[in-house]
Amino acid sequence: MLALISGLIGAALFGAAGWLGTLLSEALYGTLAPEADGPAAVAVPEWTFVAVAACIGVFIGLRAEPPAHVALLLIAVMSLAVCAATDFRAGMIPDLFSLGALALVLVYAAVQRDWAPLLSAVFVFVPFAALAIFSKGRGMGWGDVKLATLGGALLGMVGITLAVGVAAICAFIVGRMSGRVRQPIAFGPYLAASIGAALAVGSTF
Repeated sequence: MLALISGLIGAALFGAAGWLGTLLSEALYGTLAPEADGPAAVAVPEWTFVAVAACIGVFIGLRAEPPAHVALLLIAVMSLAVCAATDFRAGMIPDLFSLGALALVLVYAAVQRDWAPLLSAVFVFVPFAALAIFSKGRGMGWGDVKLATLGGALLGMVGITLAVGVAAICAFIVGRMSGRVRQPIAFGPYLAASIGAALAVGSTF
């Protein structure tokens, strides 16, 4: 019974975080439009973000995490929602939420004298940044680099590797089914969803 209550509380809290993320995306970036040579805008209902975040919250609630850890995970999930919603709308991932959440995770880890998130973030940033440089932002945008770096800090080296792999496969499948394999696609939402799903399984920081 206690586990059921914890799961329901987690669903409510994280569902609210997902909803807040969509509100912040609309309030701060609602006027942005996609670049002419960027991904086309995709309309995604708010309830989708709420439902996904609530599902993540169920699993986190069942784990009985420390309150400070739960608070940071709430901020992370809210930030992932902002990044995904904004990328869907305008093909852009806002630094305020990708780098802002990353800074909070690294500060929290430093206070705990845990340097694994920093190492994992660097592990992700170096190859992703190299890909962004060599592709001149076409194969990998800098927003994706920053979001993946946040994922590295949250999930660790193994977790983010799996999350990126799943995100890439899902993006390819959706692109192929929609006939847009050779057109620009917003990778951020797939990456954010994969990171969120991995958080439901367990974070490392």
